[in-house]
Amino acid sequence: MSRSEHVLDAAGPVDAAGPVDAAEPVAAAEPADVAELAGHLERLAARARALPPEPAAGVTEQDLRRLLSAAIRLYAAVSEQAAQDIVPIDAEVSTTDAVVLACALLKARDLNPFDLALWFSRSRTAG
Repeated sequence: MSRSEHVLDAAGPVDAAGPVDAAEPVAAAEPADVAELAGHLERLAARARALPPEPAAGVTEQDLRRLLSAAIRLYAAVSEQAAQDIVPIDAEVSTTDAVVLACALLKARDLNPFDLALWFSRSRTAG
């Protein structure tokens, strides 16, 4: 079973209207659409870290779960299709932020460091 199949087995893709039909053709993302979405998410993150903090920057736990789930499925699908690991973050993401998310992902799927080590050893690239 591939990584993307494993990830999709748990919940399946969804969009604003609900579950996405995997057989339905998907239009290619426009670079401007991706840049606009990334910019919007960066502004939300800045609002969430503002001093004094704004109340969760208007993002609910459900909203955050949906955004992360979609981004994770996208990463898994693209890296699987590319047949290589793709660096998932840019240099602006702090080590602390990366580890906070990594730990949350492991806990969400009831995984532990040993499980992670097994997956790490099967990685296509060293690192």
